[in-house]
Amino acid sequence: MARWPLKFEEVYKISTRYMRLNNSHPFIADRNRFWLIKIIFFRVIALVCFIFLVNSIINHDVKAKRYTEAIKNGIMAIVAVTVTFKHGILVQRYRSIKNLISSIDRDYKLAEDLSDDEKNIVLYYVEKGVQICRFWLVAAGLTSLMFPLKALALMAYHCLKDECVLIPMYDFTYPKGINEYKDVLSVYCATFLLCFSFDIYSMSVYIGFDPLVPIFMLHTCGQLHLISRNLSKALSEASTTQEKKEKLKRINLKLVEIYRFVKNVQKIFVILYEFNMKTTTFLIPFSAFQIVESLRHKEITLEFISFFFGAILHFYIPCYYSNLLMVKSESLRQAIYTCGWEMESDIQIRKTILLMLTRTSAPLVMKTVFYPICLDTFAEMARQAYGIYNIMNAAWG
Repeated sequence: MARWPLKFEEVYKISTRYMRLNNSHPFIADRNRFWLIKIIFFRVIALVCFIFLVNSIINHDVKAKRYTEAIKNGIMAIVAVTVTFKHGILVQRYRSIKNLISSIDRDYKLAEDLSDDEKNIVLYYVEKGVQICRFWLVAAGLTSLMFPLKALALMAYHCLKDECVLIPMYDFTYPKGINEYKDVLSVYCATFLLCFSFDIYSMSVYIGFDPLVPIFMLHTCGQLHLISRNLSKALSEASTTQEKKEKLKRINLKLVEIYRFVKNVQKIFVILYEFNMKTTTFLIPFSAFQIVESLRHKEITLEFISFFFGAILHFYIPCYYSNLLMVKSESLRQAIYTCGWEMESDIQIRKTILLMLTRTSAPLVMKTVFYPICLDTFAEMARQAYGIYNIMNAAWG
C-alpha cells in the first residue's frame, strides 16, 4: 500500500522502472550519445522483426494460401508498429510527460496538509493506479514470456524423447539466405536472440507505457472528487462573504488547472488512442481466430489466449477510466449546482458559480481523433471486431 509522502517515481515504480529499462523515462538526465545508441538499437530490433514478418506474410504465407500463418504473423507485425509508436511518444514528448508527472507530484505534496478523510481519497485513486501497473506487469510479462518458454519447453520435451529439434520462438519464414540455414545452431541462436530481444523490448514498453494514461485519469478523478467534497462545504462552513469568495476562488483556480492537465494529456496521446482503437479492432479477431484454429487441430496456444485477453483489456482499461472521468466531471457539475448558491445574495459569488457551471458544461473525457474514449466506444469497437472475426471464420475457418 502507498504511504506518505507520495512520489510518482516510487508509487508507480513498476511502470517507471520499465521505462528506464527501455530508456524512455522522461526524467533521464543524460540524453547523450550512449542513450541515443540504445534507442536506435531498440528501434532497429523492432524494424528488423517487422520487415521479416511482412516479408513472410507477402512473399510466402499469402502466396501459399496459409492464411492462418499470415494472420499470426500480422499480429506480431502490428505489435512491432505499436511498441515503436508508444516508445516514440515517450522519447519525443518527454518534456510534456515530465510536466504532467511534476504536476501530479505537486498535488501529492499539497495533499500532505489535507485532512485524513481527504488523504484517504487521494490514496484510494493512487492504489487504483498501482493495481493497473500490477495488471500490466502480469499481463504483458505472461504474454511475452510465454513465447520463449513454450519454445524451450518443446525443445526439452523432444530432447527427452531423443528427438532433439530446434523450435523457433516465432515460427515464420525468413528471407532467402537466412531461411535455408535457420536450423543451423549458430543461425538459430542469432534469430532466437533477435526475437527474444524484441519480446523483452515489447514487454517493457507495454508495462512502462500503458499504465500512464489511466494513472493520469485516475489522478484527475481524485482531484475532482476532492473539489466536489470541498464545494459542499465552501459556502455552508464559511463565516463571512469574503471567506466564501476566497474558497470559491481557490476551487475555481484548481478547476482551471485540472482542465488544463486533461487538455495536455489529450494533446500528447490523441493520435495514439485513435491508432490503438483501430489496431485493437483487428488484434482481437486475429488472436481469437488463432485460438479457434489451434483448437480445431487439437492444440492449445496459451500465448495467443493470453494475448487475446490482453488485447481486449488494452483498449478497455483506458475506456473504463475515461468513462469514470466523465462520470466524475458530471458529479462535479451537480455538486456546483447544489452547493447552496441560491442562498447567496452576493453577485460576485453567483458569477463565480455561473463561471464554474459554464466551464463544466462539457464533461471531461479523453478523445481519439473522431471518438470519445468511453465504454460506448469500446462496445462499438467490440462489435466491429466480432464482425471481422465472422468474416475471417466464414472465409478461412
